[in-house]
Amino acid sequence: MFRAFLKNSTIYAIPTFISRGLSLFLIPIYTRVLSPEDFGSLDLLLVFAGLINLTVALEVSQGVARFYSSKPSVVSQIAYASSGLWFTLICYTVFALLCFYFSSFLATFVMGREGLELAFQAGICYIWINGIYCLLHNQFRWEHRSLQYAQVSLVVAFSTAGMAVFLSYGLHWGLLGLLLGMAFGAILGVVMSLYLLRQTFRFQLDAQKLKEMLVFSSPLVISGIAVIISTYIDRIMINHFLSVSDVGLYGVGFRLAGIVGLFMAGFQGAFTPLVYKHYQNVDTPRQMARIFRVFIAFSLLVFMLLVLFANDILALLTTPEYYSASQVVVFLVPAILLSQMYIFAPGIGIAKKTHLIIWVNLMGAAVNTLLNWLMIPPYGITGAAIASLVAYSCVFLVYITLSQRLYRVPHQWTRMVIATTLTSLVVWVVPMFSFELMGRVLVNLSALFVVVGIIIFTGLIQLSELLQLKKIVRRKIF
Repeated sequence: MFRAFLKNSTIYAIPTFISRGLSLFLIPIYTRVLSPEDFGSLDLLLVFAGLINLTVALEVSQGVARFYSSKPSVVSQIAYASSGLWFTLICYTVFALLCFYFSSFLATFVMGREGLELAFQAGICYIWINGIYCLLHNQFRWEHRSLQYAQVSLVVAFSTAGMAVFLSYGLHWGLLGLLLGMAFGAILGVVMSLYLLRQTFRFQLDAQKLKEMLVFSSPLVISGIAVIISTYIDRIMINHFLSVSDVGLYGVGFRLAGIVGLFMAGFQGAFTPLVYKHYQNVDTPRQMARIFRVFIAFSLLVFMLLVLFANDILALLTTPEYYSASQVVVFLVPAILLSQMYIFAPGIGIAKKTHLIIWVNLMGAAVNTLLNWLMIPPYGITGAAIASLVAYSCVFLVYITLSQRLYRVPHQWTRMVIATTLTSLVVWVVPMFSFELMGRVLVNLSALFVVVGIIIFTGLIQLSELLQLKKIVRRKIF
């Protein structure tokens, strides 16, 4: 399992690294085309998109994930996958038609200011086609076709980036051009995915199998709403207490912290399908603990690098009006990591007790909302970042506690806690020293070697594991 995980996670990580890397390198263009207010409106639209993606199709994709791999019959697998696709298409189409009909009202309500109805309609087109694309794209994961998953991801990444730059910067269409570029990339993704998955889908909607999937996935809808609240309540509260411009600043800081997703994507893409396939094997819990230990090691390195170089990255990529976004990065990097670490608590899904996820995420949403309400007025966008970090820490602790009761994994908590504490201490101490650019770079790189030493000393990662990963990467590249 560990060998398969290294192979698949590497393949999943490469396209995500490229696509999000493209997004990062396009920030200098977007920050010159979009004002902080435009960035704020974009983030508010993406809040709406996230809510729709988790609710409109009743999370049927999670039902496909749960039942597709566990069925040995090809006929049954096709029935599950096809039923999920047609149900998703119907739900998103009805949603899009309703949004277009009420767009004059919804545009201002969703995007925080008037005059953006056309951009909102472009956003609805993106949400509609992207919802279908996400289900198709995930199907490659359920079939363990990681290479084709990567190929589609790369096509979508480059086509989205190219068209978005052409429309927003080349034609000076601004926010509208950016949203149309995103929709264009998703359309290409759907066409390519349907072609590659032509043996998977049929004109078939099996009511019984759809019901079986929805019984599993429907409880996740309430949970999904709670997740969206936890994920985006900071921006909603910032817009309420501060301004759309502050939402834009926070959004840029969030995008910088979101670079950690480049690393997280490989783990996410490979881990869940492997767990559902191998969870009955006696050795699987030990392999899961090993994977989580490696994940923590790499997370600490990414955390340290992003925080120590945040100011320099923003100075390189943005304009002065965005520089203050660096203040939230130190809190948002671990918050983003914790928000995705539920994949390492699979016991609830394995036991099919998805109702527990509802209560965990409702608790997280309540804590996050309360903390944002209390901390944004006195501390601004920094208060929102701290609130997110505390809330996601609570959610992960509850997730892992429940999961361990249902499916115990022998995690090495002492090593991970020691390494995390020492790394956090390094990140806190190093910025206290004031140097010019070159001196600061040398000090930060020295801190990197210190953290590598901490990881090796505590045994979070072993030389044999690095060599194994190197062999896999070289085999795939050369």
